[in-house]
Amino acid sequence: MCPTAWVPKSILVFFFLLAFHPLCKGQELEQKVSALNPIETTQGFEKLRLYIHQLNTSRTHDVLWDTSFLATLQSAKAWADMDGDATQHLLADYFLLMYDDNHLNNDLVIERGEPLIKQPAFMELPESIFALFALNSSYRRKGYHIQQIGIINKLIEQNQRFGNLARPGTYGYYNELALVYYNLGQYELARQNFKKQAELFEQAHDVFRTSSMLNNVGLTFAKVQETDSARHYYKKAIALLEQPIDDAYFTSDYIRHFKNVVSSNLAKLDLDTGDFHLIETAFKNELLSSKAVKEPRTTAQVYQNLATLYYNHGEFELAKHYNDSTMHFTKQFPNPVNRKEAYLLKAKIALAEQQNDTALYYFERSIAMGDSLNRANEAKNYSEATAKYNFVKTGEALEKNQKLLQEKEDANLIQLVFLCIVAFLSVIIGYMLFKSNTSKKLIATQKDKLQKGLKEKEVMLDEIHHRTKNTLQVVSGILELQRSKIDSETHAKIYEESQNYLQSMSLIHKLLYAQEDVSTINMEDYLQKLGQLLIDHYPNISVAYQVVAHTVQLDYKKANPLALIVCELITNSLKHAFQHSGSIRIQLSKHQEGYRLSYADNGKGFEAVGDTTAYNTGLHLITMLAEDLDGEVQFFNKNGFHCTLNFKD
Repeated sequence: MCPTAWVPKSILVFFFLLAFHPLCKGQELEQKVSALNPIETTQGFEKLRLYIHQLNTSRTHDVLWDTSFLATLQSAKAWADMDGDATQHLLADYFLLMYDDNHLNNDLVIERGEPLIKQPAFMELPESIFALFALNSSYRRKGYHIQQIGIINKLIEQNQRFGNLARPGTYGYYNELALVYYNLGQYELARQNFKKQAELFEQAHDVFRTSSMLNNVGLTFAKVQETDSARHYYKKAIALLEQPIDDAYFTSDYIRHFKNVVSSNLAKLDLDTGDFHLIETAFKNELLSSKAVKEPRTTAQVYQNLATLYYNHGEFELAKHYNDSTMHFTKQFPNPVNRKEAYLLKAKIALAEQQNDTALYYFERSIAMGDSLNRANEAKNYSEATAKYNFVKTGEALEKNQKLLQEKEDANLIQLVFLCIVAFLSVIIGYMLFKSNTSKKLIATQKDKLQKGLKEKEVMLDEIHHRTKNTLQVVSGILELQRSKIDSETHAKIYEESQNYLQSMSLIHKLLYAQEDVSTINMEDYLQKLGQLLIDHYPNISVAYQVVAHTVQLDYKKANPLALIVCELITNSLKHAFQHSGSIRIQLSKHQEGYRLSYADNGKGFEAVGDTTAYNTGLHLITMLAEDLDGEVQFFNKNGFHCTLNFKD
């Protein structure tokens, strides 16, 4: 039915190719529906049924039905409840379902649609096929892929039963399955089904729809960074669109618009490295044509692409302008993914302009929107799909998909999620600890007046510590649960390093929570515990570990990156420097210009210590963290590996 607001606009065309038609007819029908208000007779009700049917079968769903349209539907519902028969009662609910679908009110579509399709009498009506497609679209937008798969067989059956009212006979439904795979991140399986659908369209000499399938194949390659393959399929799609096309459903304006869409996808492959003016032209062409054919969801996405392009080139005012346009469009056509990205870009722009409070505000809103999306996906259990879905001999593909889903825990993605969590937790904890410390100083002079406020802040701080502790434990538990599923040594090492980083952060939190002064950390105590924690992970190596950091106290902002540096150094020594035994010595001291960290092990050293091109990810990470401390780091060999770090107070 209606195009989804959650799937990227560039992939919408393949599924809802049938939804475009000159909008004037839809507007005329909308006016006819509004003019029927109020519905008070059987004749008026049947006219309304006819107009709704014409709206559905004439593919005019980009017309947004207004409140006068809704008033007619509500009057039909009131009349049917009072004077209508059983069929008219069902149809009145169906009319409101179509309105909710038109406005992308997914929760209402599901609330109305699920009980409606359970009514045997309703499933005898041709309207049932459009109710099923509305539910299918809402399930997809919500990410409820199990429910979506569960109704696909019924959707196919009803569409064929009523003479292919909603989809033509050449429509093979492979793209239905492809959408599920695409949303689950199974791009290879999505690609296979897009190709099958393309073959059916090609056999039917349906040039336009074939080109849309090729575009979608290109999108699946773009998702996995296989840009050459993506480029190949985008160009094949464009080549088809350059042929003369005579299509009963699509105007020449829309076909030109879709060519702009594919060209924009092609330009997006080079967003970071390509010719700025060529990419800008491609995006603006798509923007103009999307407005001309009235595809607001596409328009919103192009605004976001332009905002990202200008941000990448340092043109922050233009970036803000187009990003605000994205936000405006997503209010009319809600798209949580677009809104999340728009919030994130607002935060990045504010950060670049040194508006830290504004940046933090939009970072938090982006995270909140991401959490909402993640919660919507928690109910997915794709293993259930193989038992429910028996369509077009896809059993083997579904079994393969189930296995891939179990192995989908991609180490790089998980590490990225972990680092984002740690970064935001760090900002929140640091900010709240600072506020708490400030409050305590004020309380010292205003104890009587602020006694109640003090208690409230203490409760709030305890809650923050409690939630932070739980969050760190959850992340650690997730990483630990995934360990057994990793059969790649490289990925296993990444998991182990991520766990070490997390435990380093958790230890800082634990020490802060255990002491009265939350502004600084006793580094000797902390480094001693951190090193012992890491050494315990290597029981087969005997390590003499010594820390000298008398009286050195650091605030959280310096202790955190320093802890990550020490974590990386110790881990490297344990992994590469020793065979059966060894020693590690760490000295942290304060001097006039700042602090000096000296690290040494008596292992075999690092042969390429003078060649920065040979540094592994860990040494590069140490270098970047040293820059965060506004410090300088040096590596050298002297009876083992040595590292010195000087950083400012």
